Amino acid sequence: MLATLCGLIALSQEGDIVQKELPNGAKYRIERVSDSGQVMAALYVDESNLPQDGGTSGTRHLLEHLIAKGGDRQLDRRLESVGLSLTAFTERDGTAFVIMGPSSQAVAAVQSLADLLEPLDVPEAELANEVKIIDQEGVFRDRFSRFLDAAWLKLFDPPVESIHGNIGALAQLTPADLKGAAEAYRAAGGLSVFVRGEVEPGPVSLRLQEILGAASPGKSRYQTRNVLESIGMKETVKAKGAARAVVAAGLDRPMTLARIGVALAMQGLEPGFSTVYEPSFNRGALLLFSEDTRSFESLGKYGVGDVPRLAPFVRLQAVRFVSGLLTEGPAYGALRAKQVRQAPAFKIESLRSTAVGLTDQEIWSALQDWQGGALHIGGTQ
Repeated sequence: MLATLCGLIALSQEGDIVQKELPNGAKYRIERVSDSGQVMAALYVDESNLPQDGGTSGTRHLLEHLIAKGGDRQLDRRLESVGLSLTAFTERDGTAFVIMGPSSQAVAAVQSLADLLEPLDVPEAELANEVKIIDQEGVFRDRFSRFLDAAWLKLFDPPVESIHGNIGALAQLTPADLKGAAEAYRAAGGLSVFVRGEVEPGPVSLRLQEILGAASPGKSRYQTRNVLESIGMKETVKAKGAARAVVAAGLDRPMTLARIGVALAMQGLEPGFSTVYEPSFNRGALLLFSEDTRSFESLGKYGVGDVPRLAPFVRLQAVRFVSGLLTEGPAYGALRAKQVRQAPAFKIESLRSTAVGLTDQEIWSALQDWQGGALHIGGTQ
């Protein structure tokens, strides 16, 4: 029994990487990046903690706004006073709270995660004001956002709706509704923490065990894809409609840039394709999307012998993508990079040399992602 328990707790531990699952179901991963001078601490809440968005589309997005303030509603101010910043965002497969800043404040960054797990008690006036803020955010939604919604609706079944929700329905929620939803949201089975930067994995690991160990036990309602295990690995998805996706690792991984470069190259070489990259805190969904199912059949004509001819074009497309990120993501056809929230921790300035240095083997592997191999992403079903 003890051996089994130890096996569940210690998923992996090797050198500068510590990855564990606690008995209550919460998970964390720590990656030490020596001499980076930066730290990123991200708390990820799986969408399966709040199935069907709590019955009201947009509830997870509203909770993100409220939880990000911390229990005393002063978390942002306290972090900024020591040079840290908090970014919170909701994607279709979960919500992330990301704290970034200098490595000298690593202890404060990790400790602040505890504030995000405090019980939510929000007065009616604050709730009403936050709904108005979400309504105002809708003004900034552009053509890319609408395209992304359409792509996800075509890719997943049942469809994964827009995270922005229905403002009229959100306005009907009460503080009691949000308090109950927040309790489900923080169930340990759907919590993951990712810490990356110039940190000492041992002490950080002990503190995370205290913070996450205090979370309410709870299992995810669905068999979800393990977001920690997807770091550095590929998952190719072929689902309903004419769309394929790769759940990519962080942008600093060469394979992510190889996949983006290949997708953009295919968009240029083959008619009918559109490409979307939607970054999350430690990986992103990369979609190659077409209204015509036959478009994907055209990818089969590319073999390993074509790689030397394709590789320069793929590298060029990857470099153009990085250049777009550095200039806040202009559109490439239907592709537009959203804010790359992990940039301070991942040194986005170094991505250009990574894109230029993509190997033929990495490019061939990325092309194979689109040509075949199908896995289904649990938790977005």
